[in-house]
Amino acid sequence: MSFDFSALATQAVANNNSRSSSAIPSYLLDIDAARLAVKIKDGNKVAKEDGTQALTLTIGRITVALDAVAPKATRINCSAEQVEAFTEQLQAGLDAGAFDEAIVAAQFKANPANKVAAAKASMEDPIGEEAPEGVDLDALEAEELEG
Repeated sequence: MSFDFSALATQAVANNNSRSSSAIPSYLLDIDAARLAVKIKDGNKVAKEDGTQALTLTIGRITVALDAVAPKATRINCSAEQVEAFTEQLQAGLDAGAFDEAIVAAQFKANPANKVAAAKASMEDPIGEEAPEGVDLDALEAEELEG
């Protein structure tokens, strides 16, 4: 049996989350390409009824720090009237390279190799035993094995 999917084919789209794409991961991009990959988004999980937004810069799934704007900032809270002007200012800053250090830091954070290295480093001494003064851990361990 054969089906005619021509009507469906005109509306078919690729899944945005598909891993089969040939896109380069954000952590491998050079700084010029990374600047282009940064998106200015509303950081609120649910859109506010009054139109206010919390503007954030993201590259991939990582939020880019806004230290160039204010120390330790990650979002810009703005009213509906300010959104367009603030977005233009952030874009101008991106284009001028004001957020380059933060972009590189976000790329480092996104690199899976760095996550593995950090996990291995934390597992080097998982117990970290230190005995109180006057207690011999080797002697205690020997007693447990004998008992």
